Amino acid sequence: MKRRTKIIATIGPASSSVTVLTRMIKAGMNVARLNFSHGDYKEHAILMRHIRQASKKAGQPVAILQDLQGPKIRLGVLPVEGVNIKKGEIVKFQTGIEHYKTGGALPVTYDNLHKDVKTGERLFLDDGLIETEITAIRGKVISAKVKNGGHLSSHKGINVPDSKISTSSFTEKDHEDLLFGLENEVDWVALSFVTTPAVVMKVRDIIRAKCRALKTVAPRIVVKIERQEAVERFLDILNVADGVMIARGDLGVSLRPEEVPVIQKEFVEICRQTGKPVIVATHMLQSMTDNPRATRAEVSDVANAVIDHTDATMLSGESATGKYPDVSVQTMAAVIDEAEASRLDDISFYQIHDVGDIPTAIAQTLHVMVENGQIDLIASSSTYHAVADAVNIFRPNVPIILACPNQAVARQMLLRAGIYSVVLPDDPGTFIHRMETFLRKEKWIKKGSRVAYLISTPSGEIQLIIR
Repeated sequence: MKRRTKIIATIGPASSSVTVLTRMIKAGMNVARLNFSHGDYKEHAILMRHIRQASKKAGQPVAILQDLQGPKIRLGVLPVEGVNIKKGEIVKFQTGIEHYKTGGALPVTYDNLHKDVKTGERLFLDDGLIETEITAIRGKVISAKVKNGGHLSSHKGINVPDSKISTSSFTEKDHEDLLFGLENEVDWVALSFVTTPAVVMKVRDIIRAKCRALKTVAPRIVVKIERQEAVERFLDILNVADGVMIARGDLGVSLRPEEVPVIQKEFVEICRQTGKPVIVATHMLQSMTDNPRATRAEVSDVANAVIDHTDATMLSGESATGKYPDVSVQTMAAVIDEAEASRLDDISFYQIHDVGDIPTAIAQTLHVMVENGQIDLIASSSTYHAVADAVNIFRPNVPIILACPNQAVARQMLLRAGIYSVVLPDDPGTFIHRMETFLRKEKWIKKGSRVAYLISTPSGEIQLIIR
């Protein structure tokens, strides 16, 4: 059986060529993430073109995930060699400047930082690796005492977990970037630092209006869980989103690091039960940025996410700027394969929760049949994606093939664990014949295979046919 858990890889300088992208796709990359915290529109347009060329060359579909920056606070431009700061020294940060000058303050991209922070609050840099405490604020200059030192380079992130940031989580830059993404037909959009459902609904309205004008398929929305407020309002935010990314880097700074593993497990399970895709992200194979082999702890991290039933695992710096982007994908795929082969990731019948609707009732029936070895594959017409979603809640050990009306919808399905897609017309009279022809051609089934087909009757009801 093909790998169920999907792989997202961030694309950057190390993986921007068609050659490397093709290797990554063949190694198992399903979704290419473009981080709009970096690069300009020209660079992103080139990356999108290269991704699509590589997808065609590899003969495998790849979705594009546009990750919007949000109100991410970053350092400005530092010298090429970077800046070292030591424990105990006082370091200065200044808003309103872009470049660092020797002996001066470190530039900060967020203009209101000096207004939003207070003395005594913590200021972290580089995903929490460097910790400082604010000692004074004079005008636009923030002074802070270094508690844990380290090396800084341009555009490293800044986190202020004790402060309330006054700017919206959907910035003007995000709006402009989103319109660019929609014009280039991205498949998914990730919203950063979401804290309320309102911002998700606002972005969805923008997407719908723009895509109606463009006559294109609207991308789906992933919310990134990165702040304490998002954790507290998780169910409300999940209710209006299409998917979730557990962004452990910023989340591990906003919260105590030891809280993150439990929150990850809880949120992955909630997403599974509600049928919404969830991504586990950040530092999954971090050491492979510089080394050709992952650490044992990293391998365990990926495997545990799979056993917890995440829909996708994600590579960040490993594939964007690392030395081994395609090897990182290969490693992640190998770990996923091994974890999925174990019975530890199976869901027992007693874990199934009956929500009382027809899709769930059919899904439960199919789950029992899969467990009893009575069917080898589930195929659904585009009319009944909701049923397929309900089936996928139980993570069956057989593939689920969805017929989709077009390539854009088919690519969106690439983020769902265990779901594979094909473009087929939604004609009840010919669906089974067309689907069976596809399944045999692509070697999904062989002689003797039993397939459960979900199709619509002339009256619009769900029909389950097994043959």
